[in-house]
Amino acid sequence: MQYCENTLYRLNSSRQGWLLDADPDDCWDEELEDGDTILAINMEEELVIRAVHHANDLAAAAHAEKPMKTFEEMVPSDYRSFRDLFSKENFDELPERKPWDHAIELIPNAKSTLNCRVYPLNRNEQEQLDKFLDKNLESGRITESKSPFASPFFFVKKKDGSLRPVQDYRKLNEMTIKNRYPLPLISELIDKLQGAKYFTKLDVRWGYNNVRIKEGDEHKAAFRMNRGLFEPTVMFFGLTNSPATFQWMMNDIFKDLISEGKVTIYLNDILIFTKDLDEHRRIVRRVLQKLRENKLFLKAEKCEFKVLETEYLSVIISEGQVRMDPVKLAGIAEWPTPTKKKELQSFLGFTNFYRKFIKNYSKVVRALTQLTGNAEWTWGAAQNQAFQQLKKQMAEDIILAIPNGTGRFRVEADASNGAISAVLSQEQEGRWQPVAFMSKVLTATERNYEIYDKELLAIMLALAEWHHYLMGALEDIEIWTDHQNLQYFRKPQKLN
Repeated sequence: MQYCENTLYRLNSSRQGWLLDADPDDCWDEELEDGDTILAINMEEELVIRAVHHANDLAAAAHAEKPMKTFEEMVPSDYRSFRDLFSKENFDELPERKPWDHAIELIPNAKSTLNCRVYPLNRNEQEQLDKFLDKNLESGRITESKSPFASPFFFVKKKDGSLRPVQDYRKLNEMTIKNRYPLPLISELIDKLQGAKYFTKLDVRWGYNNVRIKEGDEHKAAFRMNRGLFEPTVMFFGLTNSPATFQWMMNDIFKDLISEGKVTIYLNDILIFTKDLDEHRRIVRRVLQKLRENKLFLKAEKCEFKVLETEYLSVIISEGQVRMDPVKLAGIAEWPTPTKKKELQSFLGFTNFYRKFIKNYSKVVRALTQLTGNAEWTWGAAQNQAFQQLKKQMAEDIILAIPNGTGRFRVEADASNGAISAVLSQEQEGRWQPVAFMSKVLTATERNYEIYDKELLAIMLALAEWHHYLMGALEDIEIWTDHQNLQYFRKPQKLN
């Protein structure tokens, strides 16, 4: 392992960041069919659930400008024999019973009833409610109910201006035993794309509605509205274990293809990635055949075939590279200054999603995060400066390399009085490329450390953060720091 003394001002001249680990807005960005429902999870107030994410509103313009395409324009000739997979007509068929039917298991001593208010609706909302009910009653996806359980139902505005039905299952979720089946780590999914040149992205139509609720559990998910009480026969967004159930189903169906290392799946997003175009076509056809066998259907307008660049899990991927989605960031420059904690939490929730793309993120947002706890709301010059700085950095077009198994790695670490930061780079094709970025606000105890101990802490945390890249590296790892005193710890120390 090689250590280099050098100042980190070099980092300021390169645009660095990192890949997001989770998307808190995935559910809200999803373009659902009329028969789909999205449910609010972990929202503290009704107004938060009803609010439209500011960035999504501004991103709608890009979506609206896309011209309508025919089936032939959207689906290449190689795959048009699977035309039945892209039909909406199959919505009238209920999914078959499967081992992964969604169970709603309640904790011991859970309440035997749930009650809620009925939300008043305006004329447009009432029309949409009637449409939602009629369509889903006809298909059998919901039925009339006499359940002692009742969860709220209302609407939120989608980013394209239309209304989205929402069921709020917070109270039911509190009583539900959690399914710990894991979702894939987005960072790991992206790392698997190293070396791939061609990408095909498939979007499974109707999402969670493809899974039946386990027989006997339907009444627990009943929802109440001005036309009565109804219970779903299929799984909807918002039930606490819905993601786990859906991921289990997809992993089971595609386990052979996933194990071959050419397919990744995150909920209803399927990505096929290869170096060779002929191999790509073969694998895409195998995936389509699996979908047909399991009566899962696709939304053609959200699929892309054998492209060199695509949006996947809210980032843009291409051969060996990843960057933030400019459509998602389109409205960040116009984001209004927060006037209360809820507005600040919404902004920080969005920026935290992309935090690993942002240099010194923890240091920049420190003045903002101090207002999110029990502290009294005081928006001053420090908060405004942090807010504007973060918006500026979010607007940069940051490109990161997907690490490969051969290039040398370099860790550059730095520390200040209040935070530590580090960047991981890899040498690829004769150039050092940023791969990952991290930062952390120091605790009260850590802020009392001597500066050389803070620098050492930055190195230690960086090595821990990126151990999955660095352990087993084929070449020595370089560690750069701007503090010469740290060279002492390479030498044997005499302990008292």
